[in-house]
Order: sequence, then structure tokens, then C-alpha cells
Amino acid sequence: MSGTTSIIEIIDFKMFPQKLKSGAVGMVFGKISHGMTVNFFSDLIYPFHLDADGQPKISLEHAINAIRYSAASEVLLGLQFLQGHNWFEPTVQFSIYGFEPYEKIGAVGWAEDWGVSAQVDLAYYLEDVCKELELAERAFSQEWYYAKVANLFFIDIDIPDVAMTVGILLSQLWWKLDLEDAALRGNANAASLEKANQVRKALSVSQSRAKNDIVAEYWHEALAEIGSDAMRRDSNAAHAVLAIALRKRPKELQIKSSGDIIGADAIRKHICVLRKLGKIG
Repeated sequence: MSGTTSIIEIIDFKMFPQKLKSGAVGMVFGKISHGMTVNFFSDLIYPFHLDADGQPKISLEHAINAIRYSAASEVLLGLQFLQGHNWFEPTVQFSIYGFEPYEKIGAVGWAEDWGVSAQVDLAYYLEDVCKELELAERAFSQEWYYAKVANLFFIDIDIPDVAMTVGILLSQLWWKLDLEDAALRGNANAASLEKANQVRKALSVSQSRAKNDIVAEYWHEALAEIGSDAMRRDSNAAHAVLAIALRKRPKELQIKSSGDIIGADAIRKHICVLRKLGKIG
């Protein structure tokens, strides 16, 4: 996207209780937005990264070099999500062990002993979960994405192409969730707008009826005062009704912003409606 400006946003910054041996004084977490693309990054912060106020000053180059994600953490989240949707017994406990970038996931309670055979068994089970979801026409659901990613993680995460596929699938899921959330917000806003429109419509109808009722009342008063010949013409009737309204100042015929009584032309429109409704002669 040529010409698009990259925007760096610091989401979280924490200082360590004491400086590390490496000289790092804290950890920063942020994101880079470039057009429609968003990448997250996290990195150690050193004193030379801090500005005069003690806040991290991150260059675009630094942020780009720090873009990364923990596949193990994402897969752990996915497994816990699947467990929350009854794909695993509550007694199974998933956890991460080892050190980056060689982290692994263990599943206590899945088999008597957690090892290579148990890991392969879990991978094939996750493949079956994907197939069940596909048969239920739920392919590309959040459950499907997590089951697919976890299956690849346990089978072939050490293969670069597979690791890249895991990242792509996760990015697709994040975009999907983001778009669905936006759609839900849009639907909620549309529902709120529709509700507000219904309320306004009901209020408008109520106000119009109130205006018609008071104009009809004053029309009959004017009829008694000046006779039917004068009241036969809408323009004459409107001015006669206006004269009474200016004297009595009913709130139904007042302009809300100024308190003035509506004009003769507006009253004439109500009189036309009232004649059609048969409420005046």
C-alpha cells in the first residue's frame, strides 16, 4: 500500500523491579498499523529506549524487528477454548514447558504418561475434531481454526512451512473475529437506531394528533365566533385559529426552540388534514 503511514502504538509498558544483567529495564508490548495490516510486537527495553519522561521511544525499525508471536501460547489458548466447548474432559490440564523458541505443550490427564505417543494421539484426535466440525458444516468456525492449528502444532510445528501455516491460520482467525465483532457492533447499532427511529416516529405521530386536536378545537371556537362563511376557506380559517392560539398559547402549537406559536401556513396544513378526516366542516 504505497504512501500509507505506519503508526506505532504502545499498548503496555512495564518497568522491571530491578535491572536485568543484560541491562534491560523493562518490557514493552505494542502494535504497528499500516493500512489494514496490524502486527503486534514485544521486546525488552533498555535505558537508551526511554525518553526524558521515562517512557519507551520505539522507532519503526525497532518495532518491525520485534514483531513476533508465541505459537505455543496461541495453541494453549486454542486448546483451552476447545475444552470450554466440551471437546476435552475438565480433568485434562494443558500447560507450556520449555524455553522460547522451543516451547512445548503438555496435557496432563490426556494419557497415563505425556510423551511422543500421547502427543501423536492428541494430534489425531484434533484432526477428528476438524472432520466432525466440517461434517456439521462448521468448517472455518473458531473451534475449527483452533483444532486445525493445534493439530499442526503437535504433528509438524518444527517444519518451517507448517509453522508459517499455523501463523497464517491464526491471522485469518483474528481477522475473522475482528470482522464478526465489527458486524455485531454494526447490527447492535442498527437495532438501536431502528428502536430510536420507532420511538421518534411514535412521538411524531402523537404530537401531530395533539396539534390536530387543538386546531380542531380552536376551529370550532372560531366557527362559533365568525360563522361558517368565513371558515369555509382554509386560509381564513387558519388565521382565525392562529388568533385564538396567540391568545391562549397552547404548548401543542408552540415551537420548542423559541416558544413562538406556529404560523398560519402550518395551521392551514392541519386544517386540510382535519377536513379530510371529517373532523371539521
